[in-house]
Formats: sequence, C-alpha cells, structure tokens
Amino acid sequence: MSPRIVPVVTAFALVLLAGCANSSDRVSGAVDFVPQAQTGAGLLAPSNRPLTPPLSGPAVQGGQVDLAALRGQIVVINVWASWCAPCRAETPGLVTVYDQTHTRGVAFLGIDIRDSQAAAMAFVRDYHVPYPSLYDPMVAHVAGFRPLPPTTVPSTLVVDRQGRIAARFITAVTPDDLQPVLTQLLAEPTR
Repeated sequence: MSPRIVPVVTAFALVLLAGCANSSDRVSGAVDFVPQAQTGAGLLAPSNRPLTPPLSGPAVQGGQVDLAALRGQIVVINVWASWCAPCRAETPGLVTVYDQTHTRGVAFLGIDIRDSQAAAMAFVRDYHVPYPSLYDPMVAHVAGFRPLPPTTVPSTLVVDRQGRIAARFITAVTPDDLQPVLTQLLAEPTR
C-alpha cells in the first residue's frame, strides 16, 4: 500500500469506529436505560425494568417483525451489522444459545443496521442465523429504542416475559454471558 494511502485509510477507519461507538445520541421521546438495583447474573430487579418501546419493521429475510408479537416470551434482541467484526465473532454463539433455548420460551430478534440488503442477507445465510432480523439500514427503527445505543454494534438486550428490559450488553456477548441471564429469567414466575 502506498505510504500516502495509509494515513487516509487509517483516518477513515478511526472515523468509522468513532461513529460506531457513539452512544450519546439523544432522540426526543426515547426511552433511557439506567441500570440500577441489579440482581444476580447482572439482571435488573423486576421493579426497575423499563418497558420496551414499540419496535417493528421489515425483516432481512422478508416479511415483517414486531417485538410486541413476542410478548410472553423472553426475547434476546441483538443489534448487528455484516461489516462488524465483533458481530461476526459473536453470531455463532448466539445461534448456539438460540438452538438450546428457543423451545423453552426464549425468542431471538436481530436488528441489522447500516447494511445493504444483499450484505445482510449474505450474513444471515453464511452464519446460518435461524431467527428473524429487523432490517434497519438507516437506524430509523432503533433510534427511538433508547436502551440500544443506535450507533453501537454489537449491542444486546434481554427482555423478560412482560416486555421489560432485564439486561443489556454493549459489547459482543458470549454464551457464557447470556446463559446465566436466560436461566434466571426462565426461573422467574410467569404472570
């Protein structure tokens, strides 16, 4: 690579990374997430869990997805992008946890941001992602969903059966991170 190109490529990469990590965006009417009174496994105490705002739109795989349709199940919401290296690293683990838990009342919902439809479809195909993903290339659907910093990927929320945010990960999540949270939520009484 030409010595003149290296600084330009480096500067572009830094700008891209800075944009991905910015979680200080404010959206009018958005729901803020303030962790407090955590229980075991890093869960928020049930009385401190905020309700999820509405989240629906077109799916990467076609059709529509709607978070409200998943009420009554525990839902793992994962924000990803095909160009995100940590997203590519965490996806096999997410698929494994999905395979182990989806028959026990745990649903998964991906949210693909800042991607082309073709790149998103290739990611889903190449990583054998069995659960639906909301296609949100302009981050319009996620912008009002304040618990997920709209410019941070990967990010993961875990929603309890009542539609309340119980846990949040603002980094790549592993099965070892996710399993204790799901085990504790599955043990909570249903209402």
